[in-house]
Amino acid sequence: MKTILEWLKPGARVKRYILMQIVSVAVLIFCIVTLRGVYDLNEKMLIAYIILITLSIFGIIFSFVLAQKNILFVSLKNISKKNKSIRVRKLLYADPKLKKGPKIVVIGGGSGLPNLLKGLKEYTSNITAVVNVSEDDTTITSALGNTDYLTPGDIRKCIAALSTSEAELNKLLTYRENDSVQSVGNTMINGLTEICGSFAKGIEKIPEVFKMQGNIYPVTTENLVLCAGLENGEVVVGKQNIIERVRETKSAIKQIFLKEGGIKPHPEVIDAIKSANVIVLGPGALYTSVASNLLIEDVSKAIIKSRAKKVFIANIMNQPGQTDGYTLAKYINEIERYIGKHVLDYAIANSGPVTEEMIKDFNQEGSFPVKIDLENISNRAICVVKEDLILTAKDAIIHDPDRLAEIIVKVSKSKNVGDLNIVKIKKKHMRKEKSLKNKKNNSNTMAKSNSKKTTKKISNASSKKSKVKEDRAHAKAQATIDKLKNAVKKGS
Repeated sequence: MKTILEWLKPGARVKRYILMQIVSVAVLIFCIVTLRGVYDLNEKMLIAYIILITLSIFGIIFSFVLAQKNILFVSLKNISKKNKSIRVRKLLYADPKLKKGPKIVVIGGGSGLPNLLKGLKEYTSNITAVVNVSEDDTTITSALGNTDYLTPGDIRKCIAALSTSEAELNKLLTYRENDSVQSVGNTMINGLTEICGSFAKGIEKIPEVFKMQGNIYPVTTENLVLCAGLENGEVVVGKQNIIERVRETKSAIKQIFLKEGGIKPHPEVIDAIKSANVIVLGPGALYTSVASNLLIEDVSKAIIKSRAKKVFIANIMNQPGQTDGYTLAKYINEIERYIGKHVLDYAIANSGPVTEEMIKDFNQEGSFPVKIDLENISNRAICVVKEDLILTAKDAIIHDPDRLAEIIVKVSKSKNVGDLNIVKIKKKHMRKEKSLKNKKNNSNTMAKSNSKKTTKKISNASSKKSKVKEDRAHAKAQATIDKLKNAVKKGS
């Protein structure tokens, strides 16, 4: 009885619909009862009864639905912190809708990866974040030691980004008790590392522990050591060493490779790539966060074979030391270098203005915006999506996660972006390349054939000359023999 009385308190917005339902039922009953006693209905009475019955039925249905909605609203108002603009429909249907969203695999790193995940989780819960885990990376030892660097791929930010309570969880993971050097996030990762036996295996357990809208997997659970050959001839071993050495020497990276071959990827990463609708490379440090994942042969092969749309997201700003002066075409060249041509379908780049004031205000001195040089990309089967994606954050110029996620979801649903059909473009370029290859092969074949004919002619000519010589020699020999025979006959 007490529960029923609570619904009758002011502000519940249920009483009006209960009253509406009672009136509707009463009108319906009245119509049914009176109709049983009427034997001669004129046209006006019939229309009146039809209208009353229709209105009463609709009144019963709508009052029931609206009452249920407001009951849910009252039940959830504590969760929503008494936010009267909350949409119950969204709370009821958002989760099933997200589960039906596109399957997206994101391979990136730094602050760009969690920033993108933050936007994607509003559209789908089928997200797989692939992070680069290097055993030589100083950020790993920092997670196990007394310093508070972010873990590889900004794992803490990725956890918060995929959580339904992002702000609260982010505060928790970065919290330090009594001015402790170690944050809660690093303490948690330290604990998972000790329980699971390794840093990479500890990361695997994160989605289970935090019940996130997606998964975070290390690209491999094996010991992965990244190496780089620099333009000055140096070979640097170790992800963090590469970053530091490139900054010190100002020498560009010529090539990256793994110290040991035969590295096997995490099985869940390959499964996610195979079933993905969209595979996103970037944003993040080109060599140490994105391309380094492609050095694992099984990962690059899985991406090539996947029927998913492959999207590359270019950084807004070049990374000092690693990608100084790189244009969009150069970024694409480097990705294709490690994964192969005709693999990327889309490239998303920022076309918004980056002013000198922004560079100064957000501590981006020494870094310059990535230039979109379409004239150097026109010979590729890649659709370039240009949008104003700039969002200013604390000490950084980052991508707008909502706009970026919107573009990726749009790409997942359609073959077209703007006026371009990437499938047709890709087929056209592949046909053109095949045609050029065939022409080259044909010209080589013809050259070989002509060479054979010339050789044959020469050999024929030489054989004819030799035959003439042989005939002459034979005739001369025969003449000598005939003279001898004649001399013998005369003597006898």
